Amino acid sequence: MTHSTPTHPSPPGGDWPRPDLPRGRTFPAQLQLAAELLERITEEGLPADRSLQRELAARRKMGRRDRERVRELTLFVLRQRRVLDWLLDDGAPSMAARLAAALSLADALDSVLAEAAGLAAETTTRLAARAAEPFDQLPDDVRFNLSAAAAGQWRAWQPDDPDTLARALDARAPVDLHANPRHADRDALIGELAEADIEATPIAGLPLGLRLGRPARLTRLPAFEAGGFEVQDAGSQWVVRALEARPGERVLDLCAGAGGKSLGLLDEARGDLALTACDLHAERLERLAQRAARHGDTRLDQRALDATRPLPADLTGFDRVLVDAPCSGSGTWRRHPELRWAHIDWTGLADTQRRLLEQAANATRPGGRLVYATCSLWPMENEAIVEGFLARHPGWQATRPALEGLPDDAVTPAGWIRLRPDRHGCDGFFIACLQAPDERPTA
Repeated sequence: MTHSTPTHPSPPGGDWPRPDLPRGRTFPAQLQLAAELLERITEEGLPADRSLQRELAARRKMGRRDRERVRELTLFVLRQRRVLDWLLDDGAPSMAARLAAALSLADALDSVLAEAAGLAAETTTRLAARAAEPFDQLPDDVRFNLSAAAAGQWRAWQPDDPDTLARALDARAPVDLHANPRHADRDALIGELAEADIEATPIAGLPLGLRLGRPARLTRLPAFEAGGFEVQDAGSQWVVRALEARPGERVLDLCAGAGGKSLGLLDEARGDLALTACDLHAERLERLAQRAARHGDTRLDQRALDATRPLPADLTGFDRVLVDAPCSGSGTWRRHPELRWAHIDWTGLADTQRRLLEQAANATRPGGRLVYATCSLWPMENEAIVEGFLARHPGWQATRPALEGLPDDAVTPAGWIRLRPDRHGCDGFFIACLQAPDERPTA
């Protein structure tokens, strides 16, 4: 399993960004391969990290440095596409041209590579001239690598310290784990990882959280095969903790996906939960079943269903309900830079989020807790959805969870939790904890 190390390669207010290429020359065949991968990732909407891992692993004749060069160039273009387009002064440049522009920033573009990328001589001359301009004089939308849609969302939000946030979103994410205390306590897991020459340190505020010091192969470790841990960003672990599920309670994970947060809930409660995991896609739940079996959780109730529609009669009366809603994924740009450029049906997405929240409310018992979370930065997917729900349901109330170790600056004046990669070292998350009224309204 390949992961990236946390770095900050491109200060939006400072120097021009540069790809961190391994030593040696870049050849036209490597440029062409990176261009093909970029086109496939973009056109098919594929996750960049998994696609690169799969495609490069299949090219066994390529040297390690060559594979790393292709990987770095591909990710650099995904992260810095708006900057590269500005350099090229082209409204719709090819992926090969963008790669050539990236190579120019690394002082690695020669005439052979320029020709392979289809760049005319006047284009390379113009590119060099534009790269001589001060980077901090570029428009914010360009420096921050925002698509037109994302730029509109950014301006609507107006985040504090925008340069710092943009720098963090351009960086590579750390590798975080959540430990399974039924396997061993966290200190024992740190020792097991150390025996495999993997450095791990506790994450402040997260009793089961660990952060690796560098990338590592994890899935073949005995501790992983025994269900000793799962790879999970610290922000996702804060979502799990916000539910504050207690042993013996009935818990519903309404948008479980492959089940990372479901497993986190079970691990937090030492397996003593009556947990139901739902998702629209049955194949995702199959992955959850495999992961849960590794943890020893064989009695997990799984339902493949459309949770935007009325739920089955038996899915009601839950003590805790989690809605990890589908969203733009803007808070995960460090891990999924391809999402910066994804086309999003904002109206349809907002409708899905509202419908999921309504069904989750119907499934929550009187006095129970409902947590609505997204890995999005944009208020229209977060505050707007929850505030609209509260306006339609006056008996419901927002509540701040009593989470020891939660940074004070993560809690907004309204009581929402906003996690930012630049301030909290995790993916960007929004978390709203809602308390159901003690009595159901009468018809």
